[in-house]
Amino acid sequence: MNKLFLTVAAVGALSLSACKQDGTSVSNNQTQGMTDEASIDNSANVDGNMGAAANVSADQAFVQAAAAADMYEIESSRLALDKATLPSIKTYAQMMIDEHTKASAELKAAAGQAGIPVSATLPPELQTKIEALRSKSGAEFDQLYLGDQRVGHQDTLAKVNAYLAAAPAGPLKDHAAKVTGVVQKHLNSLEKIK
Repeated sequence: MNKLFLTVAAVGALSLSACKQDGTSVSNNQTQGMTDEASIDNSANVDGNMGAAANVSADQAFVQAAAAADMYEIESSRLALDKATLPSIKTYAQMMIDEHTKASAELKAAAGQAGIPVSATLPPELQTKIEALRSKSGAEFDQLYLGDQRVGHQDTLAKVNAYLAAAPAGPLKDHAAKVTGVVQKHLNSLEKIK
């Protein structure tokens, strides 16, 4: 039970971590088919099956955090295509757009199989982070974008691994396992940007 509680707490922290970043509106092609964020019920169900209720909550928190992270990466990277000064950052940004768009579609499919709705909007904290990026230019933009990418991907990797430690087998766990390799690839790519 303690392991399950820690997993729920870690996934909740992932949601909050994603919320540390500012977001922006997402174009219609990114939000088609997504539904409004559902509230998470952390209480036990009527049968007293607390484990099942906690798993649903952990799954819901994972879906919402992953969806927010994907939307943020796509929007912040669109800004980087326009505002970054280094070609290596623009190349990285295009990879972020391509791979997070794919990850978002895969998340929606896995969440659909699990019966969990996916939010179509960024949390206010992520929207604020996008606005901060919009306000920067030149080297200041490059520095802020790269810093956000490092911190966001490190936090995501740690929290997805925590989710994986206690998540039940199924499409969401499979997606999370696949995401860890992608996130590590993105961190490795960041180290090569000069």
